[in-house]
Amino acid sequence: MKTITHRFKNQQGAASLLTALVLLISITLVILLTSKEVLVETKVTADNYRTSQATAAASAAMNQAEAYFMAGGLDQRVNATGAAGADELVDYTSASPFSLNLTVGAQTTSAQFYFDNSDDNACDCQADASKTIDSDGDGDCFGTLGTNMTRALVTAKGWSDDNTAVRTITQCLGTFDIFDGGNGPKQPFISRASVGVFGNATIINRYTNSSIWTGGANDISGAAFATYLRPSNTATSDYTKAELNSDCEVGPCGDPDNPGPNTQMVSNKDAGAGIDIITDDATLASKTADQFFDMFFAVTKTQFMKVAENADQKLPNAAGVTSPNGMSGVIWVEGNLTLNAGDVVGSPATPAVLVVNGDFSLNGGATVYGVIYVTGTLHITGNPVIKGSVIGESNTTSGGGGTLKLVYVPIVGDDQAPPFIVGTGALVPGSWKDW
Repeated sequence: MKTITHRFKNQQGAASLLTALVLLISITLVILLTSKEVLVETKVTADNYRTSQATAAASAAMNQAEAYFMAGGLDQRVNATGAAGADELVDYTSASPFSLNLTVGAQTTSAQFYFDNSDDNACDCQADASKTIDSDGDGDCFGTLGTNMTRALVTAKGWSDDNTAVRTITQCLGTFDIFDGGNGPKQPFISRASVGVFGNATIINRYTNSSIWTGGANDISGAAFATYLRPSNTATSDYTKAELNSDCEVGPCGDPDNPGPNTQMVSNKDAGAGIDIITDDATLASKTADQFFDMFFAVTKTQFMKVAENADQKLPNAAGVTSPNGMSGVIWVEGNLTLNAGDVVGSPATPAVLVVNGDFSLNGGATVYGVIYVTGTLHITGNPVIKGSVIGESNTTSGGGGTLKLVYVPIVGDDQAPPFIVGTGALVPGSWKDW
């Protein structure tokens, strides 16, 4: 019996050892699996963090691109071949993108954006996606040469701090029509009432066949008053844009009977009103103030004011700015406005759409490029220059005299690429893509 008992005790020690080995191996496997899981989780967390970095950087670049576009379209810089806004060259392309670095604490990420307004790209508005060239007459937005500065595909890219992660975002940018039908006024001067403000004005229109359109009588009696149209039997295509928009009396400059090489006088004090002056039009005279405004604009007065406010161009603004001098695009002035010698509103490449909700006094050598809409009385003194159109809403005769030079320049709707009007920039809904 003693011998049998001894052997049983030896077998008990072997079983304990085997159990201990199994437990040790199991613990080791658990530790290894846990370590691997920790490593995977760490890697996933690091990847997510760097992906988040890249996404944030790309979003920052997109915000920068949107802000840049809203401030002036695609051609704001002075490029190598010409002035800003005049050479129809996109500022930032895939070959020359806008780059930025974003630093948070000790970490720095990088990003870039660029614009593409080439024909038939992803943001074109063609009706048939199978068409690939502009010459097929697909009615697209860009044109073969990509000269439209008001619509584009913007691509933004962002990288993580170690450049291992990259995120790309694209979106379509465009504009909305501020004018009814997308076209601006077709005459240099339009009034709901009679006209008397241009007593000594020179009005030049080389685009259309009318100079003045009013709902009342023509009260102009100034000795120096004259209107000029493009010579008979000529077309706008016969001249360069600079010739069509010229306000210089070439031949010789300063001769009141020959204000340019591409004009012929139609009306003056001695000859009376010619065919270019339309008066006593009941269509205008019968309109209410809001109906008259609606004839020209695609938005209401309240909406127009909001557009200007969104662009920080509703004056006076929070910063106390009261004058639109130096501004372009959609501008709303609440109350009376006076522009004096040296003041310039708009530019040839970035015209203004100025609404004065009050009286407007244009004095001295002030210059305005674009469309002026005045709800009150218009006063002219000195020798200001307007390149665009003037629209008077008031039922009373405009006052003043002066020696204004008004040169009709269509803000949109001619055969040229449309300008970018500050305040009308917009994101195209549903166009956001990221990957």
